[in-house]
Amino acid sequence: TPAARIVEDAIAFAEIEAAKKRIAIVADIDPSLPPVDADPILIEQVLLNLLKNAIDAMDDAVVPRIDVRVRRLGAATAEFAVIDRGGGIAPEHLASVFAPFFSTKSDGMGMGLNICRSIVEFHHGQLAVERNPEPAGGTVMHFTLPLALPEPAAASAAPAMELPPR
Repeated sequence: TPAARIVEDAIAFAEIEAAKKRIAIVADIDPSLPPVDADPILIEQVLLNLLKNAIDAMDDAVVPRIDVRVRRLGAATAEFAVIDRGGGIAPEHLASVFAPFFSTKSDGMGMGLNICRSIVEFHHGQLAVERNPEPAGGTVMHFTLPLALPEPAAASAAPAMELPPR
Protein backbone atom coordinates (compact mmCIF):
# COMPACT_ATOMS: atom_id res chain seq x y z
CA THR A 1 0.00 0.00 0.00
CA PRO A 2 1.43 3.42 -0.87
CA ALA A 3 2.50 5.32 2.25
CA ALA A 4 1.11 8.54 0.76
CA ARG A 5 -2.41 7.13 0.68
CA ILE A 6 -2.24 5.94 4.30
CA VAL A 7 -0.90 9.33 5.45
CA GLU A 8 -3.46 11.31 3.42
CA ASP A 9 -6.35 9.25 4.82
CA ALA A 10 -5.18 9.66 8.43
CA ILE A 11 -4.62 13.40 7.98
CA ALA A 12 -8.10 13.80 6.45
CA PHE A 13 -9.61 12.54 9.73
CA ALA A 14 -7.24 14.48 12.02
CA GLU A 15 -7.55 17.78 10.13
CA ILE A 16 -11.08 18.36 11.41
CA GLU A 17 -9.83 18.60 15.01
CA ALA A 18 -6.60 20.36 13.99
CA ALA A 19 -8.52 23.06 12.10
CA LYS A 20 -10.58 23.86 15.20
CA LYS A 21 -7.32 24.61 17.02
CA ARG A 22 -5.76 26.35 13.98
CA ILE A 23 -3.02 23.72 13.71
CA ALA A 24 -1.56 22.92 10.29
CA ILE A 25 -0.70 19.31 9.44
CA VAL A 26 1.98 19.09 6.76
CA ALA A 27 2.83 15.84 4.98
CA ASP A 28 6.32 15.26 3.58
CA ILE A 29 6.51 11.85 1.91
CA ASP A 30 9.41 10.56 -0.16
CA PRO A 31 7.84 10.21 -3.63
CA SER A 32 10.24 7.42 -4.60
CA LEU A 33 9.24 5.25 -1.63
CA PRO A 34 7.98 1.77 -2.58
CA PRO A 35 4.68 0.65 -1.01
CA VAL A 36 4.75 -0.56 2.59
CA ASP A 37 3.97 -4.15 3.51
CA ALA A 38 1.22 -3.42 6.03
CA ASP A 39 -2.52 -3.35 6.61
CA PRO A 40 -3.43 0.20 5.53
CA ILE A 41 -6.41 0.50 7.89
CA LEU A 42 -4.38 -0.50 10.96
CA ILE A 43 -1.51 1.83 10.08
CA GLU A 44 -3.97 4.64 9.40
CA GLN A 45 -5.32 4.06 12.94
CA VAL A 46 -1.78 4.27 14.36
CA LEU A 47 -1.16 7.55 12.52
CA LEU A 48 -4.55 8.93 13.55
CA ASN A 49 -3.81 8.16 17.22
CA LEU A 50 -0.39 9.81 16.98
CA LEU A 51 -1.89 12.84 15.23
CA LYS A 52 -4.65 13.21 17.83
CA ASN A 53 -2.07 13.02 20.62
CA ALA A 54 0.01 15.66 18.84
CA ILE A 55 -3.02 17.94 18.43
CA ASP A 56 -3.90 17.54 22.13
CA ALA A 57 -0.32 18.40 23.11
CA MET A 58 -0.26 21.66 21.18
CA ASP A 59 -2.68 23.85 23.13
CA ASP A 60 0.09 26.33 24.00
CA ALA A 61 2.32 25.78 20.96
CA VAL A 62 4.19 28.77 19.57
CA VAL A 63 4.44 27.04 16.17
CA PRO A 64 1.00 25.50 15.44
CA ARG A 65 2.24 22.86 13.02
CA ILE A 66 2.50 19.07 12.94
CA ASP A 67 4.71 17.39 10.37
CA VAL A 68 4.12 13.86 9.11
CA ARG A 69 7.30 12.70 7.43
CA VAL A 70 7.87 9.38 5.64
CA ARG A 71 11.35 8.38 4.49
CA ARG A 72 13.17 5.28 3.40
CA LEU A 73 15.37 3.88 6.14
CA GLY A 74 17.81 1.37 4.71
CA ALA A 75 17.02 -1.01 1.87
CA ALA A 76 13.77 -2.54 3.10
CA THR A 77 12.25 -0.18 5.67
CA ALA A 78 10.14 2.99 5.75
CA GLU A 79 10.10 5.36 8.72
CA PHE A 80 6.99 7.37 9.56
CA ALA A 81 7.39 10.32 11.93
CA VAL A 82 4.77 12.56 13.54
CA ILE A 83 6.48 15.72 14.79
CA ASP A 84 4.66 18.17 17.02
CA ARG A 85 5.77 21.41 18.62
CA GLY A 86 3.75 21.13 21.82
CA GLY A 87 4.83 21.00 25.43
CA GLY A 88 6.73 17.76 24.94
CA ILE A 89 6.83 14.73 27.19
CA ALA A 90 8.63 15.10 30.49
CA PRO A 91 11.96 13.20 30.43
CA GLU A 92 10.87 11.03 33.36
CA HIS A 93 7.77 9.92 31.38
CA LEU A 94 9.52 9.03 28.09
CA ALA A 95 10.19 5.45 29.18
CA SER A 96 6.57 4.91 30.26
CA VAL A 97 4.51 6.29 27.36
CA PHE A 98 3.92 2.84 25.82
CA ALA A 99 3.01 1.12 29.09
CA PRO A 100 -0.62 0.05 29.45
CA PHE A 101 -2.75 2.47 31.49
CA PHE A 102 -0.06 5.17 31.54
CA SER A 103 -1.38 8.56 30.44
CA THR A 104 -0.32 12.16 30.81
CA LYS A 105 -3.89 13.27 29.94
CA SER A 106 -6.41 13.74 32.73
CA ASP A 107 -9.06 11.95 30.65
CA GLY A 108 -6.72 9.44 28.98
CA MET A 109 -7.16 5.68 29.35
CA GLY A 110 -3.49 4.99 28.69
CA MET A 111 -4.09 2.37 26.01
CA GLY A 112 -3.66 4.28 22.74
CA LEU A 113 0.12 4.19 22.46
CA ASN A 114 0.28 0.66 23.84
CA ILE A 115 -2.11 -0.50 21.10
CA CYS A 116 -0.19 1.49 18.48
CA ARG A 117 3.04 -0.20 19.51
CA SER A 118 1.38 -3.64 19.28
CA ILE A 119 0.11 -2.88 15.77
CA VAL A 120 3.51 -1.66 14.59
CA GLU A 121 5.31 -4.65 16.14
CA PHE A 122 2.76 -7.02 14.55
CA HIS A 123 3.95 -5.54 11.22
CA HIS A 124 7.61 -6.22 12.18
CA GLY A 125 8.28 -2.56 12.91
CA GLN A 126 9.23 -0.49 15.94
CA LEU A 127 7.53 2.51 17.53
CA ALA A 128 9.65 4.99 19.48
CA VAL A 129 9.40 8.44 21.03
CA GLU A 130 11.89 11.23 21.53
CA ARG A 131 11.90 14.89 22.36
CA ASN A 132 11.79 17.19 19.33
CA PRO A 133 15.26 18.76 19.05
CA GLU A 134 13.87 21.87 17.32
CA PRO A 135 13.88 25.13 19.31
CA ALA A 136 10.05 25.02 19.27
CA GLY A 137 10.22 21.78 21.27
CA GLY A 138 7.57 19.09 21.26
CA THR A 139 7.68 15.38 20.57
CA VAL A 140 8.68 13.08 17.71
CA MET A 141 6.82 9.78 17.53
CA HIS A 142 8.29 7.54 14.85
CA PHE A 143 7.76 4.01 13.66
CA THR A 144 9.17 1.71 11.04
CA LEU A 145 7.43 -0.62 8.61
CA PRO A 146 8.81 -3.06 6.07
CA LEU A 147 8.61 -2.09 2.42
CA ALA A 148 6.78 -4.34 -0.02
CA LEU A 149 9.74 -5.15 -2.23
CA PRO A 150 9.55 -7.48 -5.24
CA GLU A 151 11.18 -10.88 -4.84
CA PRO A 152 14.55 -11.16 -6.59
CA ALA A 153 14.11 -12.81 -10.01
CA ALA A 154 16.70 -15.51 -9.28
CA ALA A 155 14.91 -16.68 -6.14
CA SER A 156 11.51 -16.96 -7.80
CA ALA A 157 12.97 -18.85 -10.79
CA ALA A 158 14.65 -21.50 -8.62
CA PRO A 159 13.15 -24.95 -9.17
CA ALA A 160 11.32 -26.58 -6.28
CA MET A 161 13.32 -29.28 -4.53
CA GLU A 162 11.88 -32.73 -5.23
CA LEU A 163 12.27 -35.70 -2.97
CA PRO A 164 13.53 -38.90 -4.61
CA PRO A 165 10.91 -41.66 -5.03
CA ARG A 166 10.83 -44.30 -2.28
